Amino acid sequence: MGLSTLCVALCCLCLVSTSAGQKPNKEENKPTGRCSRWEETLSTQLTAPSNFASFLKTIGNNLPKLSSGCVMSFSQFTNVSAVADLMKVLNEAYDDLNPGTRQMVYLWIKRMYTQEDGPVIKNMAAKETDKKPVKTPGNIPENDPDMKPDGKPGDKPGKDDMPGEGKGKSNWITVNVLKLLGRFLLQAPISAIKDIGWNINSSLCSLYNDVTGPFDKFYDLNSAQANFLFQGLQKCNINITDKNEIAKLGQMACFFATFAGKLDQSTINVLMMKLKNCSGDVKNVYQNLMKSRPAGRMNAEELKKVGDAVVGFSVNQLGNLSKEAIQESLDQLKKVKGWSHGQKKALLEKVLDAADNAEGLIKLGGLVSALDSKALGKLKGSDLLEAFKSQDVSQSADSMQPVQKKSIVRAILKDKSINEALKELPPALISEISSQTLKNTTDGTLNLDILDKLIPWNMGQALVIIKKILKNLKTPEDIKKLRDAVTGLTCSNIESMPVDNLRALAANEKMTRDQVRCAAAAYFKALNKKLADLTVDEITEIPPRFLLFFKSFDELMNLTRPACSSVVSLLAQANPTLLPRSSARRQEILKFIKSCLKLDDTLTLNTSQVHDLGLAVCYFDPNDFDNMGTDVFQMAVDKLKDCGKFEGKVKESLASKIIATYGNSSTWTPDVLNQLQSLLSLFNSTQLEKLQTTADIRVVLIDILSRVKKPEGFVAPDLDFTPKMDNVSKVFSTMILGNQAATPSSKRRKRAAVNCSGVIQPTTDEIQTLNAGCIAFSPAQLQCMSTDTFTNTLDILASVKGFSMDQLTALKEKALQVYSQKEDLVKQISSLKGITLAFSQDEVNNYFATPNIDMLSAVGESKDWLSPAMQSRAKSIAENFLKIKPASSLTSSDLVGMRYFICVLSAEQIENISNVEYSTAVSNIGKLQCLNDVLTALKNKAVSTFGSPDTWSEDVVQDLGTIVARLNGSEISKLGEKVMPYLPPEAVSLIPPAVFKSLSAAQLRSLGTDNFAALSSDQRAQLDTVLLQALDVNLGAINIVYSAGHKISPAFAAITLALTLLTVNHL
Repeated sequence: MGLSTLCVALCCLCLVSTSAGQKPNKEENKPTGRCSRWEETLSTQLTAPSNFASFLKTIGNNLPKLSSGCVMSFSQFTNVSAVADLMKVLNEAYDDLNPGTRQMVYLWIKRMYTQEDGPVIKNMAAKETDKKPVKTPGNIPENDPDMKPDGKPGDKPGKDDMPGEGKGKSNWITVNVLKLLGRFLLQAPISAIKDIGWNINSSLCSLYNDVTGPFDKFYDLNSAQANFLFQGLQKCNINITDKNEIAKLGQMACFFATFAGKLDQSTINVLMMKLKNCSGDVKNVYQNLMKSRPAGRMNAEELKKVGDAVVGFSVNQLGNLSKEAIQESLDQLKKVKGWSHGQKKALLEKVLDAADNAEGLIKLGGLVSALDSKALGKLKGSDLLEAFKSQDVSQSADSMQPVQKKSIVRAILKDKSINEALKELPPALISEISSQTLKNTTDGTLNLDILDKLIPWNMGQALVIIKKILKNLKTPEDIKKLRDAVTGLTCSNIESMPVDNLRALAANEKMTRDQVRCAAAAYFKALNKKLADLTVDEITEIPPRFLLFFKSFDELMNLTRPACSSVVSLLAQANPTLLPRSSARRQEILKFIKSCLKLDDTLTLNTSQVHDLGLAVCYFDPNDFDNMGTDVFQMAVDKLKDCGKFEGKVKESLASKIIATYGNSSTWTPDVLNQLQSLLSLFNSTQLEKLQTTADIRVVLIDILSRVKKPEGFVAPDLDFTPKMDNVSKVFSTMILGNQAATPSSKRRKRAAVNCSGVIQPTTDEIQTLNAGCIAFSPAQLQCMSTDTFTNTLDILASVKGFSMDQLTALKEKALQVYSQKEDLVKQISSLKGITLAFSQDEVNNYFATPNIDMLSAVGESKDWLSPAMQSRAKSIAENFLKIKPASSLTSSDLVGMRYFICVLSAEQIENISNVEYSTAVSNIGKLQCLNDVLTALKNKAVSTFGSPDTWSEDVVQDLGTIVARLNGSEISKLGEKVMPYLPPEAVSLIPPAVFKSLSAAQLRSLGTDNFAALSSDQRAQLDTVLLQALDVNLGAINIVYSAGHKISPAFAAITLALTLLTVNHL
């Protein structure tokens, strides 16, 4: 019984649901491997058109839904006129097409215009019935070169191809094809973009000369593509810096930084007109334009003529402007977008007296965000609300710090009711209204209308809002309005929803894992049918993410072929990061897919099947990748880069397969890097250091690194899907700096002058390019940089995470040199931010003698203040602040602004904090990871503020955050079952194991998906068999069954397996 019982226990796993804060892949909820009826008709019309223009009008609303899988099946034997008409319409719908469809449209056009060296794709659109609408994978031959993402041509041209086309792979993109492609050119590999501009007779030159504004709508152009297009245009016998040529650049102008320093004023004016149409950040273009301008001699009229380019002035240049010039041009300066905090401060120093009423704030416009919280908090609520009616002032709130926002909200609520504030505050400020304050709104204020605003509600606020508006959530249209407020829906709210509302809910990417899990169960229950009894049409209506959490995949094994194909198509669309990396459901999905496709070995997979599998390739194991053919793996790469992080054997297998497919890293071209994207994270520094260091490679790496964003806040390891790009960033930094980063550094024990002889100084351009990668500079380089470079890049340097203490010390020494007078350095404390961690005790006493709340807010963001080496200094800073403002008089904005300096207060000081102020600041305090004794004091304050834990509501525990972790065994056992899913995962991870065991079986069953993933082995080890069984109701034992490539410690595995066996035997 023992072994079989254990196997049963290991297999009986519950499921997980969607990721809170994880953005679903853009392909989700869009068909990928089937043609609907209108798509079939379109496919037929392309080869034998009949009133095609009229037909296009009838399907106009459907075209944005065109699926990549259906485009993949389009014939290459098509009518030229029909293709031209379709491409014109598709270019108009380009922004609404999903990325996969855009890519397939490009590949389809390529197939029609490339030479005859591969198989012909015939029109294979299936004549589907209601019973079988899903295209069976495999319509396209296994080795079809068109499915390669490297831009290599394959098929012979169709019989109706345009004259003169299809004469060889090197010149298939003629000027006529370029006109046909339009925006779809940006789906081409970089090598293809580079090839169209090979000389003066190139198709790029012909296009540029023949067409007005050929690049006007290239809104998704990236820096790498622009770089190669510029290279091509420079071979067209034109002067790219001539104003008449710049006028034709369209979106290319957004990447004009390299040439910006060579222009005269009239040309600059033309360029600036073009830059107004750029949606991305063009500050680097402006910086190059303004780099050599003598700002100190400019008057107001000259400043106005500079226009938006003024944002390109450095901090030093702005500091050299006269007070009169700034004040007289303020109407224009306040509207400029993209100012850094340092630039805003430089401007405000000369106009600060304007900020004492509504009129003054409106005059400052976007510069308001650089005002300190004290100045903002002194204003009348009526003045603030009046000022925020100005769009410039309203938008400035987006870049404010929490302490500024809280000061504004607090000032407004002194004079105005919460009802008035909600109607007039900009969305960025509403997020600082506490949940407790929202409870005071009168009936009717919080309604569906307010949800029409794009407000970033936090979960605590959302819980309050839903309680207020729940009775009005009746239709799918009402559900669609929820946006961020959706997180306030409890499972009991969701369980009572009809099917149509559940479908509408599924489209909201802000849903938490627990909500999706609950909604999936409600959906399948409401259908009241077994999946085998559903028609294919009913199956295709299932939200893909719901299918991930279907109660039993064993039931799916009995589906008919058409039905199982439909299910595979849905699974191909569902975001794989919705399942923990160790979830047993991943293997169940893979087993089902292989069974449905009768796939014994991935060696038999063809490119069409891999395309149809979509994101389901993320579930493949190492052997699956090892066995894939080269062409098939190249197709899979396009989806694998959306899978997130890979570890263990899967990571090793993928890295080896990439080398086998693309060659050693020393041979990789920009094309290969562009295809791999985040998959570069699979390789170590040694492998990446072999990359070529050409300018083309660097441009592509910049683009790749900019796409990967680290998640904010706590993320359980099993739910962390962000690729680790540290090695890529390190190698990129080396490419930019060469061997500079290896410059020997002198470790300094005392402040001492560094010999800068022979040290290569960092430049402003290097620092701006590297940004977070500035950790590659040696301490000596950082201390030896010029004064101008330091002041002009301080915003970047002070915000870099990961500097060593030696590097921070070097930067501190530089700051002491630049701001040699005490009063000057004290004024800059807020700008130094993390650099102040390097201050000695004497320096803390000197420069933090009378700190204000903005200083504490700026430097207190780092948890490093709580390290043993830093605690005494942090306490000195906090004590100096409390000498000015005792704990009993601290306001909610003070509490928010103190950040980690709250974590060094004594229990007595925390006890003296006002309960009212504490309650309105607690959601910010609850994000901190204070040491245990301080968390205990904050917990005691929570009990005195909110009452006994058995009375705490969902929004209270959500706002308390990490503070909940210090409840003792008696207190934590009193928490209601309904609030358990709203304990933040970070708080759950911090609960001591000895306290965690005090939770009841009912509490553990209600803990929730993300909280389950946050648990440690030590916490689980404290539970008896009954409690373990209750706990595992949340997700199933995801830490027991691990998919390939995910490692746990042998001790943890042994303990968990033993506990599971005991549980089953006990039953």
